[in-house]
Amino acid sequence: MPGHRKSAADRKREIVDTTLHLLANLPVETLTTERIAKEVRVSQAAIFRHFPTKNALWLAVLETVEARAEKEWETALATGLKPLDRLQSVLEAQLGLIAVTPAVPKLIFGAGHLATESEIRQVPLRIMARLRAILLHEMEVALSRGDLRVSIPATDLADLLLGLVQGTVLRWQLSGREFDLSAEGRRLVACQIRLLATEEYEKT
Repeated sequence: MPGHRKSAADRKREIVDTTLHLLANLPVETLTTERIAKEVRVSQAAIFRHFPTKNALWLAVLETVEARAEKEWETALATGLKPLDRLQSVLEAQLGLIAVTPAVPKLIFGAGHLATESEIRQVPLRIMARLRAILLHEMEVALSRGDLRVSIPATDLADLLLGLVQGTVLRWQLSGREFDLSAEGRRLVACQIRLLATEEYEKT
């Protein structure tokens, strides 16, 4: 509709989404509010009307990533009855989120480039801690049920799977994202689960 202006909430979402889009191909430390404003087609001053400081924008972007990740994980946890199935679904959901939002690993592992404020640093720490806690819980349940053929501590198993995901994401980034991250991650996670699960579990 001619003359229609976006609400403040809609404009803020647009700015955040645009920032995530630009970060897919730009380093965190080189992305300026001027570049974001140009992409959104507003003035740089308009960016700062919605986000008083650049740190406020980074915080909003990271919290958006956190909310999306939590939603994906919760959906994944509701899809399986067995702990290893739920665990596999969560990891696949995380890889799928990164595949459609390549800025995610940059934001999680590059938070030091954003600001020194502890409030910003806490978001990627929360994201990783929450994901690890989910994996740890499902591994503990799997061990208690006798679903695993190994007696490795659940903490080590959770870290092993986290490392698998992070390594696959790193390889994807270094390759210029030339392979399907979701498909490759799904294949590798399934392989790892098969190596850990008992034959009885595999048959059920």
